[in-house]
Amino acid sequence: MAMMKHGPNGRSGLGRFAGLLALAAMAMLSACAATPGEVDVAGTRQISVDRAGALAEINAFRAGHGLGPVHFDAVLDKAAERQARAMAARGRLSHTVDGDLSSRMQAYGYRRSAGAENIGWNYRSTSAVMSGWENSPGHRENLLNPRVSEAGFAAATGANGEPYWALILGAPR
Repeated sequence: MAMMKHGPNGRSGLGRFAGLLALAAMAMLSACAATPGEVDVAGTRQISVDRAGALAEINAFRAGHGLGPVHFDAVLDKAAERQARAMAARGRLSHTVDGDLSSRMQAYGYRRSAGAENIGWNYRSTSAVMSGWENSPGHRENLLNPRVSEAGFAAATGANGEPYWALILGAPR
């Protein structure tokens, strides 16, 4: 029978290693978690998007599935712009690059009863990103969410010049 050597605190070397490994994993996870507003977006630029065209396309798509329209909300527009610019700044498509959706909506003062987000990368036009979302099961589900009534829509580029898109859908509380 093998004997384990214990350190001064009575834990085995293996136990200390497991504890250190757990601490390292927690540190790595906390480094990945962003806080809303944390990403420096100074090197990005907002892209002009066809908001009226996007809204018309969203509402036509929803109507074709028996759902009511959504309208633009200035707060959700600001939150979508921030998300697009944060992704562009980091050069990474991510729902959590600048905090999770709930935290981001709350940071902008949007009190919600429902929320959903579609993001996209490297689409060259508003109609192209809308088509992509309509044909993607998860994005389609968000567009057809019967609980949402408002939307914010934006796109931005960063140093790589590639467009990052964000659509935030919500329903106020």
